Amino acid sequence: MNQLDRSVCPPIHEINSIVVPEVETINLRNGSRLHCMNVGIDEVVRVTVIVGVGLDVQKVPLSTRMMSSMLFEGTKDMTQSEVAEKFDFYGARKSIMPGMYASSYDLISLTKHLPQIIDVFVDSVFSPALREEDFKRLSKIMKTNMKDLSKRVDYLSDKKLDYMLFGKTARSIHPEQEDIEKLTVEDLRKLHSDYFHIENVEFVACGMITDEVKKVLVDTFSGIAPSGRTRKTDNPLILPEMEKKYTFHHKTGVQAGVCIGRQLFGRADKDEKGMRFLNTVLGGYFGSRLSSNIREEKGYTYGIYSDVSINKHHGTMCISTQCDNRYVQKVIDETFKEMDLLCTENVPDDEMERVKNYLLGTMCSTYGNALAWNSEMIRAVTSANGGDISLAYINEFIDYIRSVSADDVKEMAQKYFGRDDFGVSVVADKEKLDR
Repeated sequence: MNQLDRSVCPPIHEINSIVVPEVETINLRNGSRLHCMNVGIDEVVRVTVIVGVGLDVQKVPLSTRMMSSMLFEGTKDMTQSEVAEKFDFYGARKSIMPGMYASSYDLISLTKHLPQIIDVFVDSVFSPALREEDFKRLSKIMKTNMKDLSKRVDYLSDKKLDYMLFGKTARSIHPEQEDIEKLTVEDLRKLHSDYFHIENVEFVACGMITDEVKKVLVDTFSGIAPSGRTRKTDNPLILPEMEKKYTFHHKTGVQAGVCIGRQLFGRADKDEKGMRFLNTVLGGYFGSRLSSNIREEKGYTYGIYSDVSINKHHGTMCISTQCDNRYVQKVIDETFKEMDLLCTENVPDDEMERVKNYLLGTMCSTYGNALAWNSEMIRAVTSANGGDISLAYINEFIDYIRSVSADDVKEMAQKYFGRDDFGVSVVADKEKLDR
């Protein structure tokens, strides 16, 4: 029997590409489409219903989020407890993900139990009860949650920044208590009736998609009757010109919340990949510039991160942290100092290699999970707008990571790290600020 020699390091291989599993698109007889990816060795499947309903269609703030939350509170034939018991009995999990332009509803189930749970899942999404008593109960819970959030400096600083970035549209992202009072169950029923029809829906499934599983999915989804309506057209949000570049909100307490952010482009922009790489260098991982300087070296905060959020039509970049009130200005100054350095100096070779390895390793780790492919398929479906879907982005990003140079990073920083493009939101105790 051969023994493993643990004194010898295993060979290191460069990551040149990721093998993307084949996606089979099935045109259903009711006009919708089912996109299947047979991947992984575990007997589990993840099924997603993608509906063209998002924050962009809300007539009343909070309606899309509330309606999504109520889908699994009972169907026209089952109570909330009966639905919950069914999911628990078969060990299935459900989740909701309301988005800006589309929302997705997930089911994760063991392959052998899919025939027993799929009908309950579909009925919950397409034929929810939307009962008045459930609406009142969830409204009460949501009011309590919003009250608790309003006490947190991280939430408040993020909210103030979003109002700078999105203007009045930020009300859809951060609704107020009075929005719950204005919302009625009839608003939710109308929203569901207007958008939850088969012409406005696509389906995604990944995991162990056997022929039997495929047949169950096709038969179930094909059974949803067509409505004769058309697919929803996105109402792209036009980001307003930022009128304010700084906002301060006084709140007593030990911790302060700081958010620094700017507006960005949509998913199809040529700089999208470069911006993701630059963001990683600045604050996108634990060894980033911001974390190394502000957390590790100076000890101003327990954690500081930057994030790039880019959807189909627009995007944002946000740097967020919480710190002691007396360190607020120092954190802001050091953040912009790191941006300025990226604009004027090339990133050293060893740091470039470290960031590249981090990104490539993260992608390998992510796509090593069979069910994680679901997220990439959702991105592809929402980008396609009913056309052919493509997962080419994955290896295109790998090619970019492998080829990007320090000069490219500096050029990207000079283009997007101008101080005048950023807004700063601070929630702190003004009496304790270090002036």
